[in-house]
Amino acid sequence: MPVPDWQDLAAFAVHVAHEAGRIALSCFRRRGLAVMAKSEKPAEEGGFDPVTEADRKAEHHMRRLIATRHPDHGIRGEEYGHKEGKGLAWVLDPIDGTRAFVCGLPTWTVLIALEEEGCPRIGVIHQPLLGETYLGTPEGAWLLKGEGRTPLVTRKGAALAEACAGTTLPDIYTSHEQRRMLRTMRENVRELRYDADAYFYAMVAAGFMDIAFDTEMQPHDMSALIPVVRGAGGCVADWQGGEDFARGNILATASRDLQEALLQKLQ
Repeated sequence: MPVPDWQDLAAFAVHVAHEAGRIALSCFRRRGLAVMAKSEKPAEEGGFDPVTEADRKAEHHMRRLIATRHPDHGIRGEEYGHKEGKGLAWVLDPIDGTRAFVCGLPTWTVLIALEEEGCPRIGVIHQPLLGETYLGTPEGAWLLKGEGRTPLVTRKGAALAEACAGTTLPDIYTSHEQRRMLRTMRENVRELRYDADAYFYAMVAAGFMDIAFDTEMQPHDMSALIPVVRGAGGCVADWQGGEDFARGNILATASRDLQEALLQKLQ
C-alpha cells in the first residue's frame, strides 16, 4: 500500500468535520428539534440515550463526503454502523454530547478520526459554535480558529494534587473498578468537573486542564481524542496504563509523570 499523505488526509478530516458542524449548528437551539431515544437505560446507567435528526443528517453527509473522496476506505459511525474498506478507516461521531446539544449547552463537538490498522492516526474535535477545531496528527496537534493555526501543548509540571480533571457522567461509575477510579480522582485532584464530554480532552490538549477520563466509551467516542492529546504532548492510555480500550476505559493526562502518579494511586 502507498504511504498515506497524512497532511492531505488531515485537511480532508477538518473539512468533513466542518461540514458536519455546519449541519449540526443549523439545528442547534432550534425549537421543535426531533429527539428520539436510542435506548432507555436505567437512571443509574445514564437514563435516556438521545439521538436527534441533526446527528443523523450530519453523519449521513460525512459518510457521503468520505465515500466520494475515498471510496476504498472503511467507515464506522455512531448512527449508521460499519462499512468495510481497505486499509484506512474513518470513525465518526457527528454530535458527541447529544444531551448537551438538546439542552442548548455549547459543550458538544463533532468527532472524526482516521485509523490505520486500528490505530488512530488523525483526530479532529470540532466545536462549531465557538469556531474551534482541535486537530491531532502524527506530526503534532493544533488549534484551528479562523485563519489561525496555533500549536497545542499540554500543561507540564502540575502535581496530582494541583490537577484539574473532568469526566462525563458520574452516575455510570457503578462497578468496583469504576467507583475506585472516581473516588481516587475525587480524593486526589484539586478540581473535578463533570459533563463536558470530548471538550475535556480538547482542554487537556490546549493546556487548560490536566486530566480527562471516562468509562463505558465506544470507539466513536474515543478515537478522535487520542491523536489530539498525544499530538499535544500528553498521554492517553487505559486505566492500567496500557492500550486496551475495548473495555471503554480511557485516561488522558497532560504528562507521563501525572499518568504514573495517578496509576500508582489506583494500584
